[in-house]
Amino acid sequence: MIPTPPKTSREILVEETKTTIANGVRQESGTVRTTLDVKIEEYSLKLGQANAHVLGAVVQLLTRGKVRIDFRDYSERLQLVSQSNRMDRTEAVMVFDEHILNRKDGEESAGMELTQKIMVQPPRVTLPRP
Repeated sequence: MIPTPPKTSREILVEETKTTIANGVRQESGTVRTTLDVKIEEYSLKLGQANAHVLGAVVQLLTRGKVRIDFRDYSERLQLVSQSNRMDRTEAVMVFDEHILNRKDGEESAGMELTQKIMVQPPRVTLPRP
């Protein structure tokens, strides 16, 4: 039997605060509440499908209760609305994996397939012969 996480990404509420720095002035936008699944999808689009950075952010958020993610033009601070949603690392990874699995099932039924891993190898260098 496969263990299931205590909650799904759709059930976990997070507060998002964006901060921009323009001309040395730090501006913080208001706090917005959303669900974790929305943020996972957003970060997956920005950082790549099933990216290790997205997994790291989700695990940090679910185990510590908050995380800050820096982009080039701004940073986002995510915090769990309810600290009772904190969990251990194994459960946090299960939340992420279940989200990816459910999304993948939905996309495959629509005729799309996710690429889980891409490896790029450097070209073979052929040295000139003397």
